[in-house]
Amino acid sequence: MKKINYHYFLILLSLQISIAGNNPVDSLPHNEMEVSTKKQVFKQYLLNSIPSSLFFGPYSFMFGVTLGGNSIVDGDSPFVANTKWLVTPLLAGFLVQAASHDIKNNILKKPTDVDNSTFYYSIFYIGPDISSIKEFKAEGADGRWSANLAEAEMGIDYPPLGYRTGFSTQRFGMDYEMSLLAHHTLKQTAFYNFNGQIYNKEYNIYVDLPTAMEIDLPAHFLMLHSMFMGINAYYVLPNFGITPYVGGGAGLLLNSVQSQYPGPANLAQEEGSLALDEMEMNWGYHGMVGFRYMKSESFYYLEFRPTFHNFQYNSGTGLLKENDQFMLQSFQFQFGIGTSIF
Repeated sequence: MKKINYHYFLILLSLQISIAGNNPVDSLPHNEMEVSTKKQVFKQYLLNSIPSSLFFGPYSFMFGVTLGGNSIVDGDSPFVANTKWLVTPLLAGFLVQAASHDIKNNILKKPTDVDNSTFYYSIFYIGPDISSIKEFKAEGADGRWSANLAEAEMGIDYPPLGYRTGFSTQRFGMDYEMSLLAHHTLKQTAFYNFNGQIYNKEYNIYVDLPTAMEIDLPAHFLMLHSMFMGINAYYVLPNFGITPYVGGGAGLLLNSVQSQYPGPANLAQEEGSLALDEMEMNWGYHGMVGFRYMKSESFYYLEFRPTFHNFQYNSGTGLLKENDQFMLQSFQFQFGIGTSIF
C-alpha cells in the first residue's frame, strides 16, 4: 500500500505542476464584452474538476478497500464488505461533483457563443457485465514451480458504476472516464496445469507437482476491486433516429486483490485475517459500440464493451510465496444518461 501511495503521489504532483501553469482565469476573456466560447469554458471546467477527482477518487477507493477488508476480517459477508467499500468512493464522488457544479455555476464565465456544432456533456452510468479470469499464471518466488489456469468464472455483487465527461461533434467524440468495478470468483472446479517442484510444509521437503490437477475453489476465493481512470475516443456514425458510434479507450487501473486464502498453492483459509491483501497499479483497455437517443439538452445511451483489465501481484507466504498475473476479461452492457454541461 505504501508503494502505491508513493507512486500515485508522484503522478498527482506532476499533474498538478502541469496544471498550475495553466490558470483558468488567465485563459478566459478578461473583458466582459469579449466572447467566452463553450470550448474555452469547457477547458476550464476540466482543469477545475479532474484534478480533484484524481486526488479524492483513488484515496477514497483505497480507504474503502481497507474498510471492506476489515469487514471481512470481522466476519461480515462479502456483500456487506463490498457495500462498505462502495459507499466511500461514491460519497467522495458526490462531493467532487457538487463542488464542480458549484464552480461551473458560480465561478466560471457563462459561454456567450451560439455554436451548437459541439455537444459538451457529463454522463453517469451503470454497466453490468459478464466476466472471467483469462490466462491466470502463477510462478513460485523461488523459481522452482509454475502453474497456469486457462479460465475462471467471475461474478459481481454490484455492477460497475461510472462517470464520463467530454464532447461530441457530428463526426467524432472524446471523454474522460472514472469507474468503480468489483468482481469475485464463483464456486467452481478449476483445472490447473503445473510444472516443477513445490515446497511441502508438512514434510519440510520439495515434491514434484502433477502435470495437471483439479482444484475446488470456494466462492470469493479472489475478491477484486478496481478504479479505472482513462480516455475514450469514438467515431460518430450517420444518424438514423438514434446516433450510433464506435471507438475504444484505455487508461490506468488501481487494482485491489483480497482473499482469505494465501493462494492457489495453499487453500487453507485463514480466519480473522486476510491472507492476501495486495494493491497495484496496472492498465486496461476496451472497445465500444454504442447508440444514443439525443434530445436538445441530454441523451440516453446503450453501449456494448469488451474490456480487458490486467492484474499482477504477489501472494502466498514463506516458501509458498508466488507471483501471479492474469487478465480480467468482461463484456459490459453499459447504459446511462448524459446531460449538457452548459
